[in-house]
Amino acid sequence: MSNKNTKSIEIKEAVLEDIKGTGYDITNAITAFFYYESIFQPFVYAVANMVDSGTNLIGTLPIQGGEKVRLKINDVEGTSHSYELYVWKIYNRNFSKSSQVYNLALISKEAIYNEGVRITEILKGTPDTIIEKLLKDYLKSDKELNKETCKYQVNFFPNGKKAFSIMNTIAQKSVPQSSSSSKGDAGKTSSSGKSGLSGDTQKSSGTAGFLFFENKDGYNFRSIDYYYSTGGDSFGGEAEVATYEVKPAEKTTPYIIEEYKFVNEIDLFEQMRNGAYSSHMVFYNFSTGSYEEYRYNLQENFESMAHLGSQSKLGALQEELSSNPSRVMSIILDHETWYSGTDPGSNEQKDNTGGSGSPFPDYQKHFLAQSITRRYLMENQKLEIQVPGNMNLKVGDKIKVMLPNMSGQETRKTEPYDRENSGTYLISALSHNNTFLNSSNCTTKLELIRDTFGMKDYSSNVK
Repeated sequence: MSNKNTKSIEIKEAVLEDIKGTGYDITNAITAFFYYESIFQPFVYAVANMVDSGTNLIGTLPIQGGEKVRLKINDVEGTSHSYELYVWKIYNRNFSKSSQVYNLALISKEAIYNEGVRITEILKGTPDTIIEKLLKDYLKSDKELNKETCKYQVNFFPNGKKAFSIMNTIAQKSVPQSSSSSKGDAGKTSSSGKSGLSGDTQKSSGTAGFLFFENKDGYNFRSIDYYYSTGGDSFGGEAEVATYEVKPAEKTTPYIIEEYKFVNEIDLFEQMRNGAYSSHMVFYNFSTGSYEEYRYNLQENFESMAHLGSQSKLGALQEELSSNPSRVMSIILDHETWYSGTDPGSNEQKDNTGGSGSPFPDYQKHFLAQSITRRYLMENQKLEIQVPGNMNLKVGDKIKVMLPNMSGQETRKTEPYDRENSGTYLISALSHNNTFLNSSNCTTKLELIRDTFGMKDYSSNVK
């Protein structure tokens, strides 16, 4: 069509199925459709703006919650994008003489089922196998699970928690196969400056922490380092899917940034209070009476993580802050609960007297400080941009962002881009905002995050 621009879309089909499976065509009733994803949410959701003229679906079906809504939308290139969501709420219903206007709140089927699921079964295995079991057996999901194999097996009693709550807890405790986390028998650490804490501590090392979320491709359970890797390393991440640039809008150039702003950059207090740079851990094993102190230092483990920027080390102040713990944690270790053998359940050399130990030991030394640091380093920079609708994008993708150099005009002639703030970012949240009144258009808003500064093609100036 000659009047198409980079935002043009076309709604091809919209069907509302009642509880018995009877379909009703609502294509002409939908005036807007807003679709949302986030790497911090285990489900996707959407809102459909409805103009119900003469049909009164709410009263005649009636719409009672749980109805399936299927949509097909074609983008400017003619590619079809399908959505299948379920009604969980109706709100803002207003009336005129001949019609009523209201919003249908839509969500993944699994999110509705999750509210009625309480897990009391003992769960055992690697975290990725437990996630798969919960999705299929309890949430009745037939969606694809894109997963990464985890390093350690776990065994625990969920005590009646909901499925998504368990999955989020497991994600924080998961360690990727590529992690070289220590078993706690490293040498003593030293500290520059005084912290008031014991200097007689052992090193804790490695990286940990997974993300569990849903996007347009299904469910995802992979390590944070996988999403912060662009490939070519042990974490096996994927390269950027697109490059967006700030420049005047052109109808034939969809990869432009229309609006952008940084909503968060560097929060030393939040990071220190959560132990992102350094944490001190006190472990007590009540079965053996063993008492140990460990210290995790980001500077020492920086190279063991994947990073989206070109920054090769911490900044001078952050490196100094890593020398003394800003968070102290007391942890009870328990290797014995799931072990009935006669030898010690601990798999640590200092506790074990020749037996194999429990197949499900307590691995908190391997993931606690590591996952906290990895999580609170994720959002060192948070950038929001608006681009012409691109429904191929999904959370978990990485894109390259080219931002203009805000230096003087002469500098911009030779360096047109801001090399420290441009570069690779992870899409942490997005919304596809589709409107179908008059001309049909789509705008995509992206929330982007990354942990370090600099473009991959250039060295960072962080000192």
